[in-house]
Amino acid sequence: YPDVVSVYSIGNYSKEICGGPHVKNTKELGHFKILKEESSAAGVRRIKAVVE
Repeated sequence: YPDVVSVYSIGNYSKEICGGPHVKNTKELGHFKILKEESSAAGVRRIKAVVE
């Protein structure tokens, strides 16, 4: 991770750190291309994508 990260929480359920960009609503993304989809934990999927 970089020196500065964001911490994202979902109530008392999950707290994660991330150095990547985020949007408040997926409509802000416009068109994007999924480069990779993978499992990151049991029952959790992760996508890596680029904005076109």
